[in-house]
Amino acid sequence: MGTGATDAGHRIPDISVIVPVYNAEMTLHRCIKGILSQSYTDFELLLVNDGSTDASPEICGTYARTDSRVRVLDKPNGGVSSARNLGLDNAAGRYVAFCDSDDYPEKDWLLSMRKQAGESGLVVCAYHIHSPEGSVSNRSLPGEDAVREYDDPEAILGDLLGGGLLNFIWNKLFVRRQIEDAALRFEEAFKVFEDEYFVLNYLASGFHTVYVPYRGYDYFLPSGFCSKYSFDADHFIKVAQSVYGLLGLCAPHAAGKRRRKTPEIPSLVYWYKVALGRYAAGHTYRECKEKIRFARRLAIDFRSGWMNHLSVIVLPSRAVYFMLRLRNRKSKY
Repeated sequence: MGTGATDAGHRIPDISVIVPVYNAEMTLHRCIKGILSQSYTDFELLLVNDGSTDASPEICGTYARTDSRVRVLDKPNGGVSSARNLGLDNAAGRYVAFCDSDDYPEKDWLLSMRKQAGESGLVVCAYHIHSPEGSVSNRSLPGEDAVREYDDPEAILGDLLGGGLLNFIWNKLFVRRQIEDAALRFEEAFKVFEDEYFVLNYLASGFHTVYVPYRGYDYFLPSGFCSKYSFDADHFIKVAQSVYGLLGLCAPHAAGKRRRKTPEIPSLVYWYKVALGRYAAGHTYRECKEKIRFARRLAIDFRSGWMNHLSVIVLPSRAVYFMLRLRNRKSKY
């Protein structure tokens, strides 16, 4: 399905699918085959080899020689964000989708989202989560399986960010013109949270969002996820500030106006506490004091239920500091 337009005799794909590849030989065949087997065929596949030292470059080259939709981009190792940015720099499609090399999409991944895509906005689909132990769970909105449209940032953040559907980029279809008009690229300094930060900044350029209940993506949670990545508190503050910005809460409120009700997003508080615990483990209380105050603001604004994250709200800042240090020392992170 799908008929790409042409430009001076060259076929222009409808969708550019970007896959960063780094030493992924164990899962790369599964990922690429899942993409090339899509029911919607009008796409190009950009495999960005991020300085791999295993057989990944040869695997990418094999698919590029046998399928004209596949292009391989080579670069020195610089991380997943720099690889995705190179993909964006070379993307030709009207829309952009992302896939990670250790995951794979279901056959109607692109089709389910493309049917709902317009000239601007974001399409989000449900997905499967595969745990390191082998169990599979679903991440989707509760209730009936129906397409839902959103234009209100409070509802988008409450339902989709609060529901774990907005945090990643691989269950989404983006409009490339909207990305380029907003001059959006991934923050290469981020080692984690870069997906969420990109998505939130994309939404700042246009709120319209469509949720598709089709579980179109299979995400494999890495073993030892929290110990594998660096959770930087300053980077997560930028993520949280983007949430406040979308809700219109960054600027001072006009006199006499009540503060807007914030949606419940307890995960926002949870992940900041993880990052803050890492920070507190290597810094003094004085260095952590303002960051703890920010945690208190997050907990007040975005917790769900009176008891959720209550300790951050009611305990003195110094007690919170020692609690976070102790928790970080005892945790598996």
